Amino acid sequence: MTDDVLLAVDAGTSRVKAVAFAPDGAELASAARGTETLRPAPGQVEQDMDAVWEATAAALGEVTDQLPDGADPVGLGVTGQGDGLWAITADGEPARNAVLWSDSRAAPLLDEWEASGTLAAIVEQCGSAPYPGMSLPLLAWLARERPAEFERVDTVLSCKDWLKFRLTGERSIDHSEATVPYLDTTAEYEPAVFDRVGLSGVADVLPRLAAPTEVVGHVTDAAAAATGLDAGLPVVSGAFDVPASALGSGAATAGDAAVTLGTSLTHQVLVDGPQDDASGIQMALGLDGLWTYAIGSNAGTPSLEWAADTVAGGRSVDALAELAEPVPVGSEGVLYHPYLSSTGERGPFVDPDARGQFIGLTTEHGTGHLLRAVYEGLSLAVRDCIEHLPAAISEVRLSGGGARSPFWCQLIADSLGRPTAVPAGSEVGAKGAAILLALGLGEYPSLAAAVEEMVAIERRYTPRAGAGRYDDLYELFLDVRTEMAPLWSRRAETYRGLGDDSGAS
Repeated sequence: MTDDVLLAVDAGTSRVKAVAFAPDGAELASAARGTETLRPAPGQVEQDMDAVWEATAAALGEVTDQLPDGADPVGLGVTGQGDGLWAITADGEPARNAVLWSDSRAAPLLDEWEASGTLAAIVEQCGSAPYPGMSLPLLAWLARERPAEFERVDTVLSCKDWLKFRLTGERSIDHSEATVPYLDTTAEYEPAVFDRVGLSGVADVLPRLAAPTEVVGHVTDAAAAATGLDAGLPVVSGAFDVPASALGSGAATAGDAAVTLGTSLTHQVLVDGPQDDASGIQMALGLDGLWTYAIGSNAGTPSLEWAADTVAGGRSVDALAELAEPVPVGSEGVLYHPYLSSTGERGPFVDPDARGQFIGLTTEHGTGHLLRAVYEGLSLAVRDCIEHLPAAISEVRLSGGGARSPFWCQLIADSLGRPTAVPAGSEVGAKGAAILLALGLGEYPSLAAAVEEMVAIERRYTPRAGAGRYDDLYELFLDVRTEMAPLWSRRAETYRGLGDDSGAS
């Protein structure tokens, strides 16, 4: 099947990418289209569902136009941003704009569910607590605040499942999207969750549950006309972008771990079945009994962007490593906590008042010290999350924009005391979708075999001599952030008392 092509779509929050892969995982062509995010009110984040479909269709048309003569697409896999509420009517039209995973309008409902014990019951059922940007709290918000819109909802989908519906006309959802909060720990639907939140009798809004490798439909004539794809092309169920990125990074068996170094940090490990620990988000893969256990952190590349602009006088992020690398381990006494988000931190601890800080500054410290401290603080934040994953991890796969930095990848290996590896290629989410497609089409006998063939490693890093010094730094990192918690809270209260909302937030 040397001329066969695996097509994949990765529909992120800000852009949709279409990528063509060879059966061995080599990237053959790619195309992207931007998408607009709407903010109709504070805390509300939406997208026009039809506009996202149109961007997807255009990207698919462009990527297929780039293929050489004789290259034959054999199927399509889709991944994309997870959670949110992408609801459609009985006629298949958007019930309203999509509400995204980052929306917070349902936060007061979660507070009510926590006070009533409902949240604890959901955790007992599926293994994880929902957050405001998930479809169930958003559906409950619609029922309370927008009953006319709620009445229009016939089927609840996610972003990738909406795109699959437009491609095939079939309504389905995979296990990774459905786990929180619709599945139980056996990875089957639990309709009683609707009763728990006062939505009795609406469990039929859930679409058919389909394993990520299942062919859920075929490209319709209408979708073929919009995309340039051949009518009848098979489309598999897929998984959303977090587990898809793990697969595309090379995770295939229990204990395999992957970290995405992006605007936020996502840490995950594949595990055999649900875990007792509920501090992260765990999701069934619907494949080989595997689940993925993930911890997201708000600490990420914005620290580097801020440091480049503020500390390094407007240098590019790519130039920071050259200034930081000559500084010794420990930045000669400077420690940095990378909690720059105005919403605080969410993993592995939750504190909306957490803030970034340098500890230990003297007049002897210069730009290089501060920059190295930023890199070290980010690396220690990665370790903080990895240490909370429920598995013995031997190697960590790194992806995302931050993985382009050899300096940071090496620091993470040193800080973890474990090897790190960076997979080849730039689109690990799309590659994960292509891996699931290849499995669904029977091209490989197992997930491990598909990953072994389709994921190559571009760079590896082993902990250097003396990396054990990061153990002491990590303990200090933890102790300082623990002791700071009441001071973060006091700082927020103080600035609120001064009437300075910007200082409190």
